[in-house]
Amino acid sequence: MRQPAPRSARLARRHFRPAVRPVSVLAAALLPLLLFGATGCSGGSEGGALAPAAVPAVPVDDGAPGAGEDPAAEREGVVRAASKAAHVGDSVRVDGRQVGRHLQVVLNAYVDPAVTVEKNFAPAAGKRWVAASMSFVNVGGASYGALGRMWALDGAGQRHAVVPTGELTTGKPLVFDSLEVGERAEGWVVFEIPENARIVRLQYQDANIQANSGGGFWAV
Repeated sequence: MRQPAPRSARLARRHFRPAVRPVSVLAAALLPLLLFGATGCSGGSEGGALAPAAVPAVPVDDGAPGAGEDPAAEREGVVRAASKAAHVGDSVRVDGRQVGRHLQVVLNAYVDPAVTVEKNFAPAAGKRWVAASMSFVNVGGASYGALGRMWALDGAGQRHAVVPTGELTTGKPLVFDSLEVGERAEGWVVFEIPENARIVRLQYQDANIQANSGGGFWAV
């Protein structure tokens, strides 16, 4: 016959509690916190990937006047250069990005309005032409390629590009494909502007540089 277990053994079994349940309760309590923390970390990383730090855009020159430029940066450049603007008859040195690419540029004269002798050219309705006589001398150490870009800036801050007009009553248009070291090119460039606009400044910018650098300004 099986003998009953001693009383001390029965008491020991009655008061014994497995350690699994408290651990399970603790794990259940900590699980949401762990998941929340993991989600927070994951969300922060994903948010950084979706919103990287801003990088200033580099303007791209595709050859079109004003293409790829930041208007706000351009206005800032005009303000900075205002105190350095030359005048009619003044010479301005313009440096390009490439080593040895340098021009000495002079605004010889400015006329408003400009009149063409060509029958096939005329300002658009509500527009008029103004023109500048420019001379360019290659003072660098290498051949200077195609002419850069020019604009006429009015009192409202708007820029107006060069337009083809043929020969003017004041002279022939400026044309050159390249300038060898020491060579000179001279002629008129014409801008089409609104009839009521007033031009206050002219700008020349090398074709192979970013906006607001390597350019010359003349007050008119």
